[in-house]
Amino acid sequence: MKTQLRTSPYYPFNLDGSLCPLLNDAELLLRFYEEESLRHSIKQFCKRATWPGKPANTYAVDSEKLKELMLNLFNSPIARKTLEAGRYTDLHNAIWQWFTPADPQLSERISNCCAAVKGMLFVKCELWEKFLADVQKEKPQADIVVYLAYVTLAFAMLQEDDRYTLGEAFLAVFPEYTDKLCGS
Repeated sequence: MKTQLRTSPYYPFNLDGSLCPLLNDAELLLRFYEEESLRHSIKQFCKRATWPGKPANTYAVDSEKLKELMLNLFNSPIARKTLEAGRYTDLHNAIWQWFTPADPQLSERISNCCAAVKGMLFVKCELWEKFLADVQKEKPQADIVVYLAYVTLAFAMLQEDDRYTLGEAFLAVFPEYTDKLCGS
């Protein structure tokens, strides 16, 4: 598993890659930014920022155009870095903000594996591994595993130095997600 993630062409395991297959979905990206202030912020970024390969856009950006721009944005390493450097909500934060109300109990359990630093949660790798093993024993429903995959990717984006460890821990427990995280 280690080799697959380390040679993956996909973000977040390859910082210069396009989105991993699980996240490379315009509807899903828009859903992560469904909260009004997040939607407004990402829309403003897409309208104002420039990056290589950005699709042409008009002043009025409807949902379809926003999905096209977001998919292009998150598949561009340069655009992602521009977003992260600004005052806009980057993808890992949007995933967490979407996930927390989607499953508050699971969110609380995951928060218990984290340390808070300057208002942000950083997962502790050893606690993450134990948590995932415990969840596997519970035989979780498919939606729980999808949530865990999204959260794994969000923490891998946030904690670049731990991205392989976090992804490997998830794939060790849920190997059926290998193609969705690191391709075939």
